[in-house]
Amino acid sequence: MKTINFLTSHFLPENTACTNRVVAYIKELEKIYKINVICLSEKGATPDRDIWKYSKNITVYYVEQYSFDGTNFIKRAFKEIQYIGQLINVSKKLHCDVTIATAPYMFMIPLVGFRLKGKKILDIRDLVWEYLEEQNLFKKFIKKILTIIMKEGIKRFDHITVTNEYEKNVLVENYGVNKVMVLPNGIDKKRYEQLSQLTFSKFEKDVVTYVGNIGLAQNLKTFIDAAFLLPNISFIVIGSGIEAKKIKNYTKEKSVENVIFTGKLQWEELEKYYQRSSILYAQLDEKYISAMPSKLYEYASVGLPIVYGGKGQAIDFVKKLENTKVVAPNDPIKLANAIKSLRDIKQVSIKNRELIYKHFLREGVGKKMNSIVNKIIEV
Repeated sequence: MKTINFLTSHFLPENTACTNRVVAYIKELEKIYKINVICLSEKGATPDRDIWKYSKNITVYYVEQYSFDGTNFIKRAFKEIQYIGQLINVSKKLHCDVTIATAPYMFMIPLVGFRLKGKKILDIRDLVWEYLEEQNLFKKFIKKILTIIMKEGIKRFDHITVTNEYEKNVLVENYGVNKVMVLPNGIDKKRYEQLSQLTFSKFEKDVVTYVGNIGLAQNLKTFIDAAFLLPNISFIVIGSGIEAKKIKNYTKEKSVENVIFTGKLQWEELEKYYQRSSILYAQLDEKYISAMPSKLYEYASVGLPIVYGGKGQAIDFVKKLENTKVVAPNDPIKLANAIKSLRDIKQVSIKNRELIYKHFLREGVGKKMNSIVNKIIEV
């Protein structure tokens, strides 16, 4: 049986879009291959074990990841390089026939590309370096250098996968990539079935819920400001991230009393909050035009009205749904108006649920990755 080494910064017990994407891949790949998942532990959490036999054909190797300041670009870059280097060192000790690296951490691209030999597949979840600001000569210089480094790293992979057509076009037109396939993010079938079967017999109260990462890209100050403008509506923030403390402090400073922060929730608890909701919200800052928030697939599976603040790739998806509003990001007044316009919709969307079932179940993505690996190994 051939062996795959899968390098990733996120894996179980973390509940992230990257984790779920990797799980979808390996569950399909293990039908044919042995898999070594080499991953970081949850930030600041000591793993229960260094090696975990996930299933008969899957073994997980953890590298402990300590807490660090993710808001500082330089510090984050050095930490990324350090931890990815450790993942590569583990991978070098484990024989494999092909390496798959997934890159929410952008330095995964050049480090794996240059340091690991043999056949390699790169799964890019986001073109992070493309978002870097160019406000002055120094920042322009940094972005240009990083772009060159990423371009050289990408060349050293046998095949590239991305999450949407925008990313594919950027790689083809600006980076000269030939072998690239779109494998969209989505939702696994089991979770879809759980969400699509949720019932909402009563909409007694207007409750707007945000679920996901609390980071710079999401800028949840907009959500808090909208809550301030709509004191008779309840707002719920579910999740954690590097901006969580700052957002909570901002809420207190503004004396916004209709916002609840739950922190991270287990799946069973999250379902209950979905059932309490009447509108779901997501946002990405306008510079993240190539990103597609995975949470939108989950929201559509729930079937409740959705407000999305953002530009670019995600809008194409949201426009396929019903009972939605797209607004400019970082505009609390427009967000508040969008919420008011959707508050009278007291039913779930069967159309939205069916769209996810037909086109965005992760099991289909796993099968496509399997076909890519088969071709790479046979070459």
